Amino acid sequence: MGPSTSRYSTIAMALHWAIAALILVQIGLGWWMNDWVPDHSPAQEQIETLHISLGLTTLLLILVRIGVRVALPPPPLPAGLAPWETALSAAGHILFYALMIALPLTGWALVSVHKGPIGFWGLEWPKLPGLDFLKTPDHKPWREALQESHTTVFVYLMLANLALHVAGGLKHQFDGHPVMWRIVPFLKRPV
Repeated sequence: MGPSTSRYSTIAMALHWAIAALILVQIGLGWWMNDWVPDHSPAQEQIETLHISLGLTTLLLILVRIGVRVALPPPPLPAGLAPWETALSAAGHILFYALMIALPLTGWALVSVHKGPIGFWGLEWPKLPGLDFLKTPDHKPWREALQESHTTVFVYLMLANLALHVAGGLKHQFDGHPVMWRIVPFLKRPV
């Protein structure tokens, strides 16, 4: 495998780190507005507005990232990895993409069933169509399940997957199969 095909493209690296930062900021904002800021306060409303705009921005960047991944496939994994490591890496990436789409989509769905417009950096964002049924009292359990999925289940899955992802990268960095240089822009390829 040659040097030009062993590293992620510059755009893939930029999207990887931008989306990673946005996800961590989003999780922090979500916890802050739900657990630390008084409910229905102006501060909570401002944080929620920022959270929504960042979430929709993240969704757009993820869609771009998927397009980049299709157009510029990732470099192959280093030779010599155990089959279970390759399988775990593939499963982790599939879970990342599923969660990176599910988190903003469930958030978008949640704000779509509320009254009023959806703000996106001062502009109006469209509501997800077909969710009017969730506004009825009969569908309160569905709204609660959607809320629980967005605020808890998907967040904890994302954090667990992130921990495994970082642990795997660090393990390989020091076990003779260094991989971090492939995605970290300032790291050089080991000799």
